[in-house]
Amino acid sequence: DDEKIGKIYTAKTFTKYHTRFAAMLPGYIAAYIFPGRALAPAVIESVMVTMNSNNTCTYCKGLHGELARMAGADNIDKNSPPLVYATKFAEEAGRGEEERAAFVVLEEAIGSAKAASVHYLCWAMLWGKTTGNSINNARTKVMGGKIRAISGLDVFLLLWYGPLFLVIYLLNLVLARMPPVAGFISTTIGAVLWLPQVLFILPVGILCIVLHCGVV
Repeated sequence: DDEKIGKIYTAKTFTKYHTRFAAMLPGYIAAYIFPGRALAPAVIESVMVTMNSNNTCTYCKGLHGELARMAGADNIDKNSPPLVYATKFAEEAGRGEEERAAFVVLEEAIGSAKAASVHYLCWAMLWGKTTGNSINNARTKVMGGKIRAISGLDVFLLLWYGPLFLVIYLLNLVLARMPPVAGFISTTIGAVLWLPQVLFILPVGILCIVLHCGVV
């Protein structure tokens, strides 16, 4: 089916989209470090900030807002090809004819290799903001004592992804005190942050790929 992910997961979109989240991991790191595919830090963070402008996640706003500032991406040109595509990707949740048409335009503008990197960054940010928003939604239920409203998915999100997003919250406090940095430092930070995401996403993604019979 063509059900698209919303601000938070449903049981169906959680498993459906985690197949793609796992599959995008190699392309995600390539956007930082692979020759011919790597993007400038300011471009990377501009894409992330643009993605988060739709169904905004507070964790991602803090993290990528600070990383964008540190990378010198304060003035974002929303009309640049990567950001036009990121806007469409966010609106369409990464699926559908409009997203595919926008990707063709992006390829024509910056080449297929770098366009693919933008695409994978968008998938990474879709995971980040949807997971962050879903954790906050689950936490609100728990803190509000809405026991009957808490689902098995809520419990899983809090137990599995909750610790990772707590670390992100604490990291945001540290980054807020950091000055602008050289490009290679921004790239290094992005590559390092990729590692814990792999550890958390990959086991879930593999299980979801099995559940969906290999369809991503």
